[in-house]
Amino acid sequence: MTERIPYERRRNPNLPWGYWCRVNDTEWPPLYDEEGNEWRSVREYFWTARLGMASASDHDREHALEVLLSVLVAIDRRVIGIEEKVIDLFSNSWQLARQFCGPWLEGLGLSAHGLSGELTHEGRAVLVMLASTRSRQAAPIPLGLPVFRATDGPDVAGNPAMRDQIMAQCEAFAGKLELRFVRDDMVPQPAIKLIGPPSGNNVPLARTLWSMDFAQGFERDRLYRWLVDRIDRWESWGALARDKGAQALTEHLLRLRFADQPFEER
Repeated sequence: MTERIPYERRRNPNLPWGYWCRVNDTEWPPLYDEEGNEWRSVREYFWTARLGMASASDHDREHALEVLLSVLVAIDRRVIGIEEKVIDLFSNSWQLARQFCGPWLEGLGLSAHGLSGELTHEGRAVLVMLASTRSRQAAPIPLGLPVFRATDGPDVAGNPAMRDQIMAQCEAFAGKLELRFVRDDMVPQPAIKLIGPPSGNNVPLARTLWSMDFAQGFERDRLYRWLVDRIDRWESWGALARDKGAQALTEHLLRLRFADQPFEER
């Protein structure tokens, strides 16, 4: 009967999922739910008690929860269309995305309408919890960042001052990441580069994994804003460029950029 009551009426929707657990610093396991069950972490509690999943190795559970977190973030970002989510997160598997993952999340009560709807109050609470409890080995990109929307708002091509202000906001955060896209004006033409994390034993050096030149600065800046909208995907894209080469990343970004463009009569 309790499960039929909406989450926001049973819990505080402004707090991370699992906030009601009790912590005991002197015992192991250190976490207790409301029924007195013991858990090693809130992630284990969520995995077993809420999702109803079978026991798994820490590695497999954490990997699955990172995938779930990526999907929840993609759903919560209104600027990203459904087809792009499928291509980028599910390797173009519509069957996995639309026939399984979407209905699964909706059935759990985490999404209002599969992958194309909005997150429920509980879905956002889960997103905050998963983002706040990531391990040190997980990607070091904080989620839930302010989104610099590339498709809404004014076209800044004719307003250099506004464009510079927006670019400064984007670069202020991106500059803190080890793997990041950066604007580059040092080459003969405006460019964007994907810089990998420093590597090497004696003198660690960062290397360029991917780059693209543009004829005009405002063309480059539009793509950069589009990339910042998807900042939580940068590590995966960096791995693609590192493992399969710059051309593979270019092809992937091109598919994503036009994934949701409608056919129009001219």
